[in-house]
Amino acid sequence: MDVFVWIGSTLGAVLGLLHGFYLYRQQTVRVFASGNRGRRLIGLYYALWAFALWTLFGSYVLAFWILGSVAYLIVWLVFGRRTA
Repeated sequence: MDVFVWIGSTLGAVLGLLHGFYLYRQQTVRVFASGNRGRRLIGLYYALWAFALWTLFGSYVLAFWILGSVAYLIVWLVFGRRTA
């Protein structure tokens, strides 16, 4: 269980870092468009929160991805390949 928590936290940290970069970049683009320099700090604030929350909840996200994959495979095996 400890390994699962570490893997989930590491995965969450990586995804949080990527999401934080994305949020920071979006806010800095708005800085140049509006000329408001305070938005750069808002972008950093959003990026830090995204990183912290992804790291904190990374294990839960990993668990739901695994459960979703298992459920998808079970449904796929039971009902077969049906197209709408």
